[in-house]
Amino acid sequence: MKKLNYLAVIGLMLCATSCKKEAAQQNGAAGKNTNTQATGDSAVFSKNLVFSTNGLSKIAADLAGSNQAQIQKLITNPAYAALTKTTSTTAVGTQGTELKCLALQWAISPGRDTATKYLDKAKSNLLAWAAVNTPNSSTPSEAAFIEIFEAYSIIRSAIPSANKTTIDAWLKKTGTYYITNAANYTNRKNNWETIRLNLLYDIGYILNDATILNHVKSAYNVQLNANLFAGGKTEDYVNRDAFAYHAYNLYFYARILRAVSLYDGQTAGNDLLNKKNNINISLPNTMTFWEPYMIDPANNVHLEFVNTGYVPDKTRSDYNKPYNPSSTVYVLDQLAYSFPQVIDYEKIIVGASTTRFKNLEYYLNTLEYNL
Repeated sequence: MKKLNYLAVIGLMLCATSCKKEAAQQNGAAGKNTNTQATGDSAVFSKNLVFSTNGLSKIAADLAGSNQAQIQKLITNPAYAALTKTTSTTAVGTQGTELKCLALQWAISPGRDTATKYLDKAKSNLLAWAAVNTPNSSTPSEAAFIEIFEAYSIIRSAIPSANKTTIDAWLKKTGTYYITNAANYTNRKNNWETIRLNLLYDIGYILNDATILNHVKSAYNVQLNANLFAGGKTEDYVNRDAFAYHAYNLYFYARILRAVSLYDGQTAGNDLLNKKNNINISLPNTMTFWEPYMIDPANNVHLEFVNTGYVPDKTRSDYNKPYNPSSTVYVLDQLAYSFPQVIDYEKIIVGASTTRFKNLEYYLNTLEYNL
């Protein structure tokens, strides 16, 4: 395969100027806006963890126009299939994505009469989890609930008060657990803590809980100091000697940035994005460090996990193998919301013909761009 010249590739990075976000999200505290969900729909829009009013309008436009089949593939078909599935509370698996599709299908349906079945199924699934689930100490395991929380953020304002009280209590219990046991994660300084912060931001915003939000915003600053190293390396990269974990850690920062932008406004999201730690390192530095290995791996080879501090890594199938950027595209799908250059990274890694409809997460995270 022909090697890419790194400087030539950088010349291709046009997205920072050509793919600007269409409009900044609204500023303000969690609450309702007067915008309706979609054309002909009387439901009142509520802030959520997935889309802004502008983003929802983009979905509605795609659904009403020539991209209807793409929206059906990404949202409607999975939601329809989920209607007949029984909730299993032993493991989340694909249920988080299915629940989010149910919530999204409810949100984009022009009439509440046709959308009720999706709302009811999503509510039923959430109540099933609320009845039995208790948080565990492994935040990487608990990360599976992020999409479930995102789904709840979409439909919360539309479900009966009694059901809302039950689900809210489950989220509050989870949030309290992760605050009470904070030291177990802050001491790790790695993705376990970043995931804890992601969970707490989501719960705090959904419940509009000042105690949780005050805790997580303070803890975020501590994590920046502990997790971001000189040159843009992360603790996860240094300890595991792998871009697989550098990327995995950034996956949860990406979701935090989107949550803050959607609830507190784009200015707040940008401020958090560019926030520097006590050695003057910020999240954009982690992208700059990663970039050459990502877009020109032939000339920037990194053998994964060779000097890992975690012995079981030596039995991994990718141990001592060159980092493969395609293995971390799922992280770029999330980072696209806050980092415009990711659009071009994906065209280099995935292919120039890739579109914003390639998967649900990439679609949702590029709604604010002129693509």
